Amino acid sequence: MKILTLNTWQERGPWQERWEVILEGMERFHPNIVAFQELFNPSWAQEIQKRTGFPHLVFPEEYCGLVLGTDLAVKSSGVVRLTKSPWEDYDRYAMWAELERTGQPLFVFNTHFSWLLEDGESRRKQAREVLELVGGKAGEAEAIVMGDLNSTRHSPEIRGFIEEGGFRDLFFEKHRDEPGFTWDNQNPYAASAHHPLPDRRIDFILARGSGSGLKDLVSCDLVFTRPDPKGIWASDHFGVLAEFK
Repeated sequence: MKILTLNTWQERGPWQERWEVILEGMERFHPNIVAFQELFNPSWAQEIQKRTGFPHLVFPEEYCGLVLGTDLAVKSSGVVRLTKSPWEDYDRYAMWAELERTGQPLFVFNTHFSWLLEDGESRRKQAREVLELVGGKAGEAEAIVMGDLNSTRHSPEIRGFIEEGGFRDLFFEKHRDEPGFTWDNQNPYAASAHHPLPDRRIDFILARGSGSGLKDLVSCDLVFTRPDPKGIWASDHFGVLAEFK
């Protein structure tokens, strides 16, 4: 089973050319579950479903930018609004979906936390709300939390997922000595952001559970870390791809 998360950078820059890079990568990676952030266009989401062949695409009615594509059966799904940052004039959300895998449930949570460096208080509240959502929806079942968390591994919010929620940081599990920056100023789309940000690993796939589905992690790597031959990068973020045996 392969799981992919990517912040798609809305419809900025050469966005249709960028999506060709993303779709080419999807064809190579063949993820079973993909979580996109900053995808707001419903007609484009339908085009993505058509191009990727995902039988199931969860595109919420809420204007949240969170989308889930999967070849697993979707039993139920929903969206919750998170704490709104006093620094932002838009809402933040978390979406969830109960997927069925060989007769066992797998709960997937896709989210996008507030982005300003100085807004750690909002992110901590948002992380707490996602943990509560996991507890309320998944109970003791296997669960994946992923997305653009705008937090580093040593932040209180990520430590909360690991220490309190029992989640594993999959990239760290496979690359303990690597920085794994997903926001990297070598990427010109990141370097040209209107608000300069330091290189950081802020996109995560976190897993909880030791059943047959999430027990054996084969790999967890960064993807979309290079431009295509025309110099087009997939996004201002790099993606994260995890594969389980």
